[in-house]
Amino acid sequence: MAQFDDSLKAALYRITCPDSAALGHYHLGLLPDAAATPIAEHLAICPHCTQEIAQLEAFLVETAVSHQPSISERIKVWIAKRLPTGGQPQAGWSSPTFAVRGGDTGPLMYEAGDAQLSLEVQDDPEHPGRKSILGLVLGIDTANVAARLLQADKEGTAVPLSPGGNFAFTNLAVGPYQLIITGPDIEIHLPELTIA
Repeated sequence: MAQFDDSLKAALYRITCPDSAALGHYHLGLLPDAAATPIAEHLAICPHCTQEIAQLEAFLVETAVSHQPSISERIKVWIAKRLPTGGQPQAGWSSPTFAVRGGDTGPLMYEAGDAQLSLEVQDDPEHPGRKSILGLVLGIDTANVAARLLQADKEGTAVPLSPGGNFAFTNLAVGPYQLIITGPDIEIHLPELTIA
């Protein structure tokens, strides 16, 4: 008899309650008035459905998606693409303003999004056997922008860009490097830069 009583209770438990989908649609305001009115009247007398609505509200608050962009969504990340050697640079391009002329190799030209990047690798006159990089960034606001040079897993050196977009790294060993230009809302990655 007890087993029959338990099965009857399970079958009849909340038999007059609307199902969870209907409660959810009611809470979100998706039901027409004709369907919403009986659910509102039921909620006034049913503690189980009232608790289910409270749990749904807590879940919606916990999983709410912010419409404010995150820091990573606000920062534009561009990968620099090298332009062909010997190609004509775009209008407004030039070598770095403090670059030494007369070398038999011209500057390396890159583009990344709205930015253009010109790099010139030279012998470092103050450190025999070492190299220097002279760079120029055009096409973006260079206020609060810095250039960072990384080699393998070593912590890189960062230098701020001048108001004209110039930067320089000196006393460099030959080998592969990675150059990253970072600003408040932009990152430009030049993942493969080999100094020979």
